[in-house]
Formats: sequence, C-alpha cells, structure tokens
Amino acid sequence: MHSNKELFNFDQCSNCELVFLNPRVSLDHLKNYYTSHYLPYRGAKAWGKFEQLVEGSQKKLDLRRVKRIKEAHKLSEKSLVLDVGCGNPTFLKACQQEFNCQTMGIDFSDEGWKDQPDDFTRINLQVAEIKDLSRKIQPDVITMWHYLEHDYTPFENLRSLRSISKSSTTLVIEVPNLNSSSRKKYGKNWAGWHSPRHLSLFSPKNIELLLKKSGWKVSKTLTYGTMDPYLLYWMSEMEKKGIRWDKNMEDEFMQFIIGMIKFLPKKWKEKTSSLAFMTVTAHPE
Repeated sequence: MHSNKELFNFDQCSNCELVFLNPRVSLDHLKNYYTSHYLPYRGAKAWGKFEQLVEGSQKKLDLRRVKRIKEAHKLSEKSLVLDVGCGNPTFLKACQQEFNCQTMGIDFSDEGWKDQPDDFTRINLQVAEIKDLSRKIQPDVITMWHYLEHDYTPFENLRSLRSISKSSTTLVIEVPNLNSSSRKKYGKNWAGWHSPRHLSLFSPKNIELLLKKSGWKVSKTLTYGTMDPYLLYWMSEMEKKGIRWDKNMEDEFMQFIIGMIKFLPKKWKEKTSSLAFMTVTAHPE
C-alpha cells in the first residue's frame, strides 16, 4: 500500500520458522509509510461514491469482532477493553454500544481518529506505546486486530501487557498466517508481507511459543479471523497488478464485488484450512 518500488528482505529462523523483516526501517522513517493516504486510515472514504456500502462492511467487521470478544470473555459496565493499534476506533465504539463498557485505544499515530473528534468522544484514545500504559489500568480484554505483525518489540510488549493484566484478562490476537493458502498462492505478491510495515510473519507454532515465553498461555487457535480472507486475496491481486494505493478506489469496486462472489466457495474451507488469517486467544499463565 505504498506507491514506490522499494524492495525489502525477509529472513526466516531455521528453528521456530518465524519470518522477519531484515533490515528493518527505522522507527522515525517508518512514519513515512503511515500517511493520510494509507488505505486503512482512509477507510470507506477511499471508495468514493461507494463509501456508504463500504461503511456497512466495516460495521459488520466490528460486530464480528464484538462477537469474538463475547465468546471469549463476559463483560460488564465496569469492564475495560483495551485495543492496541486501534487505528480508526470503530471497533471500540461497537464495544461501547454492545456492552456499555469502558474502552481505551492506543496507536502510534492519531491519523485514524483526529478528523472525527465527535465520533469517539467517550473512548479514551491515546497516541502512546504499550510501555507507556499505567499498571493501574488492568484491562479485562486486550485486543490486537492486525497489530502484532507491526510491532518492533513483540516479546517485550507482550510481557508488558502481561504485567498490567489481571489473572482473568483475555488477550485476543488476529494476524496473517504465514502458513495460509494465500501466501503459498501469491508468493512475493502476497499482501501479508505488507512491507515494510509488517515486521514479523507468524504461524501457529511460533506465535504460541512467543506467547508462552512472554507469560501467556494459549487457550484457542483458530485457522481464520474476523476479517474476510477474500480481502487478502484481493489485495494480493492488486499487488500483482501494481495499482496505486493512494488513488480513489471507485473504479476497482465492481471487480472487487465480482471477485468476492466468485470466492465464496473457497471461503467455506476457512475453518478447516487457513486461507489468510489466524486468531489466537490467550490468558496470563
């Protein structure tokens, strides 16, 4: 999702099979890849006259995430949901509406919410890093929706989150799955590389190892996520095509919908074989 033609290198650990960007872009330079043109920050507005249709899709995604949280943890008005890497915090708004609970979101940039101050007034939003969080907050649920693959220090940050958690805290992580069929199909054009924003590409084996070493015990691993796997297939096709990600996406919309319909038979397999993503639920060990 960046318009230049830079090439980046990934290495793989011969022991745990973790794939990681090497060398990494410096943190100061990385902000050049998270501009106002970044598609997730642009959200539905990127699709021009189809904006309202895409907004409806985002709401459905948020509700799927709310459902995933409801299945993992019982929440009340006093519960706190902490979303790490919250971006445009529509998920937290959906949590408020469903549970009437406390919500907090952190991100290293406010690009996802700064232009919508009236939409998220009741959410505690902060430009912050995990290490900045107070030990007093003790969240009941911590979510990482496609955050961990962006993290420069995942081990240290997972340990830090463990230190501010209660024994009953639930951690929910959704990431691209390196072992998925989409990665095997698209190779270097796989949108899961998302270089240089994605620093680590996980598979079930090494993410469980990472969580265990940082003080968490995995209770469930799913071969799918809340995000439609078709999105990763479509983005990979767009990478092959070489489109400009900062353009108005209107002229891609009809082909996007046609592709989604054609993808439906494949989507039925996602609960038995990972197509794109995986979800891991864990608790303090």
